[in-house]
Amino acid sequence: MNQRATEYTLNKEQFEQLKTMYVDTIVDSMSSKDLYAYVYDDMTDFVNKLTEHDLIEEVKYTLDDEMLEEFVKQIKGKL
Repeated sequence: MNQRATEYTLNKEQFEQLKTMYVDTIVDSMSSKDLYAYVYDDMTDFVNKLTEHDLIEEVKYTLDDEMLEEFVKQIKGKL
């Protein structure tokens, strides 16, 4: 167990498999609440890096124009 990471010498495919196995294990061990918090924080970080224009385009792409319009109506108090 005292081997250094460089002593494992994985090829590219093996390295990809290690990454997948690691992520699967971490995600499988998370509760629904933990997964929600992780995704929420990740999405918040993502949108905080967007300009207003980019966020509008992202909402339209991910959801649709109608949802964007509903969001804007709610924000402007028109509902």
